[in-house]
Parts: sequence; structure tokens; C-alpha cells
Amino acid sequence: MTRRLDHQQLAASKQIVAAPPSPARACDDRTFELPPALHVAMAGLFIGFVSILCATFATPGLMVPYAIFVIFIVAFFGVPALWTRMKPQENRSRSLRWNEFAEKGIDTMTGRTPATEATVLVLLLPFLIMMWAVAVATIHALVR
Repeated sequence: MTRRLDHQQLAASKQIVAAPPSPARACDDRTFELPPALHVAMAGLFIGFVSILCATFATPGLMVPYAIFVIFIVAFFGVPALWTRMKPQENRSRSLRWNEFAEKGIDTMTGRTPATEATVLVLLLPFLIMMWAVAVATIHALVR
């Protein structure tokens, strides 16, 4: 069974410990280490996905949901872009320029990745999602 222990009994048994010190900052690099062009390309592919579906299934009832999708996509890419610019005096890191990215690549959990492989890895899923919208649009046009 359980029994109630008061603070004095816990202190006597040495079960109360001090909290560990909190780090000064949660992370040092807020840039995601990719050039902004990759973020723009990724956002463009997602906007293309919504645009293709919007053009395919253009009805007045779906205009508001499509507008909400676009607003969310812009927010998902805009907020991190603003986040990287917060407190520039404390945040000395910056995102890589395209030529630096092409020359060095990026560090990943499995080691250094060349720029071409990193670009393919980053843009593959958004590209496939957009191609899914193309396939849906094609099927819709053929069935219609």
C-alpha cells in the first residue's frame, strides 16, 4: 500500500534533489543550414500542388479551403524565415549561400551530404506530392 510522506521525511531520505541547470539557449543554429532557394522551391512545389487541385476542382465551395491551404503553406515557410532573423546580435549563424552549399554540402546525422543529394532529398517528397496532384488532375480529365 502507499503511505503519505511529508517533506521532512523525503528530505531525510535524500530523495529530493535540485533541478538540473537549464541551458542558456535551446539551440544555437536556427538556419536549418539550407540555402533559402531550397525553401522557396519547396514552398513553390506545395503551392503548385494546391494550385493544380484548385484548377482541377474549381468550384465556388472549394475556394475558401484552397485559400486557407495557401495561407498555411505561406505561414509554415514564413514563420521559420522570421525565426532565423530574430535577435541577430545573439544569433550569429546564417543560412548557407548557394555557392557555399554547392561547394561544401551539409552535415547530416549520417555524415556530410553533397549538395546534389541534399537537394534531391529535400525536394523529392514535395515533387512527388505535386506529381500526385497531376495524376489526380489527369484521371479527372480522362473520366470526365
